[in-house]
Amino acid sequence: MKKFMFMAVALASAATAFAQDDLVKQALKEKGNPAEAVKILTPALTSPQTTNKAAAWGAMSDIQYQFYSNAYEQMVQNQFKTEKTPIDTLGMYNGLIESFNAAFKCDEFDMQPNEKGKVKPKYRSKNKSRLAPVRNVLIDAGSQFYNAKNYAAAVKAWGTFVASADAPLFEGEIKKDSTFYLIADYAALAAYLSKNYAEATKYATVALDDPKVKAEAMNILLSSQKECCKTKEDSVAYFEKLKEIRAKDPNENAVLFAINEYLSQPGRAELKEAWCAEEVKKTPNDKFVWAFLGESQMNQQKYADAVASFKKSLSLDPSFIEVEYNVGASLVLQATQMKEQLAGATGRLNADDAAKVKAIFEDAKTHLEKIRQADPNREKVNWAYTLYQVYYGLGDADKAAEIEKILGGN
Repeated sequence: MKKFMFMAVALASAATAFAQDDLVKQALKEKGNPAEAVKILTPALTSPQTTNKAAAWGAMSDIQYQFYSNAYEQMVQNQFKTEKTPIDTLGMYNGLIESFNAAFKCDEFDMQPNEKGKVKPKYRSKNKSRLAPVRNVLIDAGSQFYNAKNYAAAVKAWGTFVASADAPLFEGEIKKDSTFYLIADYAALAAYLSKNYAEATKYATVALDDPKVKAEAMNILLSSQKECCKTKEDSVAYFEKLKEIRAKDPNENAVLFAINEYLSQPGRAELKEAWCAEEVKKTPNDKFVWAFLGESQMNQQKYADAVASFKKSLSLDPSFIEVEYNVGASLVLQATQMKEQLAGATGRLNADDAAKVKAIFEDAKTHLEKIRQADPNREKVNWAYTLYQVYYGLGDADKAAEIEKILGGN
C-alpha cells in the first residue's frame, strides 16, 4: 500500500510538472492574442514545477514582443489608409520593455550548465537577433512616458536600455557611448521625480562616468541621498556617503557644497571646523575649504582664527568678494568683542587698548571699502551696515552718516 501511495504521489508531481511546461506550448499557440497568451503563461514563470524555465521565459519574451510588432505593423499599414486604425502606443512600449526583461531572465536559465556540466544555449541567438535592432526604441518609450509624467514607467524604459548594455545577452555588442550615459542620466532624473531615490542613485552613479552629464548626475545623486535622510542614522549615513564621494573626486565642488550645507546645520559648528581643518591639509589650495573653515570659526566667535582662514582663501582667489566681506565682518566682530572685554565694567578704554581696537577697525575698513568699490550696488554682498559699524567704531561721523543714507534707501 505504501509503495502504491508513493507511486501515486510521484505520478501526480510528474503530471503537475508536465502541466506547467505545457503552458508554454499553449501560450505560444495564442501568440496572435498576446494579452491572452501572457495570462496563460504567467503561472509557469514562477512555478517550481516548471522544468524548463528558459523555455518559459523565452516564450514570454516572444509573446511580449508581439505587442510591439503588432502595433508597428499597424503603424506601417496606417500610412496607406485614409482612416487610421488607433495604435495602443503605451501597450506597444510596455510590451517591448517586458520582452527585453523576459529575455534577460531567459538568458540566466539558458546559460546554466546541463546535467553534464555543459552550457548549450537554445534561446540566446533568437532573443538577441529579435531585440538588438529595436533597442533604441526603448529611448522613445522612455520619452513617451516621461512627457506624460509617468516617471516610474520612464525609469523602466530607460533603465532597461541602460541595463541592456551590461546584459550577458548582448555581451560585447553594445558600446557605452554618449547616448548610453545620457539615457542613464535621464533614468536618474525620472527616478528622482518618481521619488525612487535608490534607482535615482543607481543610474546617476552610472552617468557620472561621462563628463558631459556628470554635473547633473552628481546633483541628482546628492539630492537623492539627501532625500533619504529621515532619521539621525540616515543623516550620519548621508554624511559618510558624501565623504566617500569627496575622497574619490576631491575636485567636485557640488559634493563639497553639499558637505558644507550639511555641516552648516545648527549644532554642527565644531564638527564643521574639525572636518575643514583636516580637509585643508589634504587640499591646501582649495579656496572653498578655507572659506568654510573660516565660517565655522566665525560662528564659534573665534574671530582671529576666522580672519586667518578667510585671508588664506583670499590669497588663493583675490576676487573672492564674499570671502573679502567675511574678512571685514569678522574683523568688526573681533574689534567689538575686544572693546567689550577691555572696557570691562567701566565701559572705557585706555589709550593703548583704544589703539588696538582702532587698528582692527582700520583693517576691516580696508576690506569693506574695497568691496564697496567692487560691488557698489550690493549685488553680491550687502556690505552697507557692516561698513557703517566700522565708521561708527572709528568715530568718523561724516562717513557713518553717508552710509546711513544708503541704509535708509533700502
